[in-house]
Amino acid sequence: MEATALLKALTSRHVQLWNSQPAASQVAAWEEEVSIVKRVLVACADEADLRTWSVVLEYELPLEGGRRPDVIILPGASVVVCEFKQATHATQAAIDQTEAYARDLIEYHGGSRGLTVTPVLVLTRVRGLNADFDPVALVDPDELSSILLQSETTGHIDLSGWLDSSYDPLPTLVMAARRIFAHEALPHVHAALSHDIPRVLEDIGDIVATASHENERHLVLLSGVPGSGKTLVGLRLVYEQLTGPTQRTIFLSGNGPLIQVLKDALHSGIFVKDLHRFIKEYGIDQKSPAQQVIVFDEAQRAWDSDFMNFKKRVHRSEPALLLDIGERTSEWCVLVGLIGEGQEIFSGEEGGMRQWGEAVRTAPGSWTVHGPPDMSHYFSGCTYIEDARLRLQIDLRSRRADLLHEWVQFTLDGSLELAARIAPKIAGTEGLYPLYMTRSLDDARTYARTRYDGEPSKRYGLLAPSRTKTPRRYGVDNHFKSVQSTRLGAWFNASPSDPNSCCALVAPLTEFQVQGLELDLPIVCWAEDYVWKDRGWALKPPRAMYPQQDPRQLLQNVYRVLMTRGRDGLIAFVPPDPDFDDTASALLAAGMDELRIDVTPPEAVAVTR
Repeated sequence: MEATALLKALTSRHVQLWNSQPAASQVAAWEEEVSIVKRVLVACADEADLRTWSVVLEYELPLEGGRRPDVIILPGASVVVCEFKQATHATQAAIDQTEAYARDLIEYHGGSRGLTVTPVLVLTRVRGLNADFDPVALVDPDELSSILLQSETTGHIDLSGWLDSSYDPLPTLVMAARRIFAHEALPHVHAALSHDIPRVLEDIGDIVATASHENERHLVLLSGVPGSGKTLVGLRLVYEQLTGPTQRTIFLSGNGPLIQVLKDALHSGIFVKDLHRFIKEYGIDQKSPAQQVIVFDEAQRAWDSDFMNFKKRVHRSEPALLLDIGERTSEWCVLVGLIGEGQEIFSGEEGGMRQWGEAVRTAPGSWTVHGPPDMSHYFSGCTYIEDARLRLQIDLRSRRADLLHEWVQFTLDGSLELAARIAPKIAGTEGLYPLYMTRSLDDARTYARTRYDGEPSKRYGLLAPSRTKTPRRYGVDNHFKSVQSTRLGAWFNASPSDPNSCCALVAPLTEFQVQGLELDLPIVCWAEDYVWKDRGWALKPPRAMYPQQDPRQLLQNVYRVLMTRGRDGLIAFVPPDPDFDDTASALLAAGMDELRIDVTPPEAVAVTR
């Protein structure tokens, strides 16, 4: 196809997607890319059989909000993803963006799975450049041909079949909720399928059917690491029961921000309700609910009896009250508790699973408990059915960073050497989940904006621990009143151009607002309450609200929550204050990389055009 015809086709597709003509700069970039690719293919013709090669321009990744690698070349039976930058300097953000395109094709594109996928960043304004930023090749236009020839493998990829292959990215929680309740099928994410999530849904559905048929009461406990899909399972279960024969189900959460964001995304408050208000109305005030399938998030964070007495003057724990509610439902009931690990950040939540075991043992009625084997000891003397599938162990939020939570635990414990051993498997070529530390908040902002340039569906934002003062010295206003005034629905859901969006990188959220939610890239602002001194962390937790509280554990969980919100990576901003020098060194010792904006190798020679 002639260059003119290619440009016409690209322009037509742009108008179809965005309802506007492409900018002159975009057309110029296409012209340059087409010219370079044609020249490179001519250079490869003497050594390769180009009849087995294919070229795809501006391939739109389905369901990814307009994300498009510039050029994908299929040399034989392999895939080369090329991102072109009309620049003389390479940024770390451009390197990571190119790597992410390759990673997502490997993870989610059926036609690319099992093939060698090579990411290449092409700088069009330099010469003499051929550098390796494993796994990304950084080259000038003249060196692209050598990369293509090195990547060529024997065989042929059917282009039509490749283009028509399924592409099943992991949706965000908010996106998934929208699709579930709009009666749209969720993509069968490869990682989720391989770790029994559909089977878990089927198993819980069978328990509901048995309870309904036999007039029984069951408590189902589904545990897992943060981001493993527990909330998605709960929402999907609510949806399936809404469309099934019972029509009596509800999703509860004590996480107020999660409820706000879901209500904003769904434009409805019918399916999701506040857990504490539900308990007050039906547990404390003794009303009988219509719902018989009650799904509640973060069951391990239910308030214990001491805090209920402190807060509500009620001498019973929330687990005991939920069981009471279940016993007042008509004929049968299934309570489904979703259990996170290490997520207790509020007062009254330290009781964890012990209080659930006590609540079942002292309940007037008969309950059958289903849960993972590692929780059976909490329920001695109860009818407990072990099911290993009821523990989700793979973090779907952070894609291939399955070891992220172990790294965070070692880091926050001060076991820096152990953390450093794990870090390469997370941030290196095995994990493809960058872990950056920076002393410049401006650099963090620049990286995020550059990294997701042209990707309007991506979410990146500032996070800071509550009740700390250091972030405010750097323009990150985490004061309680400021954060409370933030419109959470807009912060998570609005377009990047909206000043209320997280992508504006102005208003931060704290652990209280982001728990249970996610960003593609969080910028975590380190504060004075968790600094490295001598040979360990010096913690300054807030004063305990009541005697049973464990402030140090809650503070560690604050940073655990903040550091595990990301799907694509993590940036830790450590203030450029001498008091934080040892903290920055500790994070680097734990395996984080120092964020650099410009990574241009010295051999690159700038040229003008």
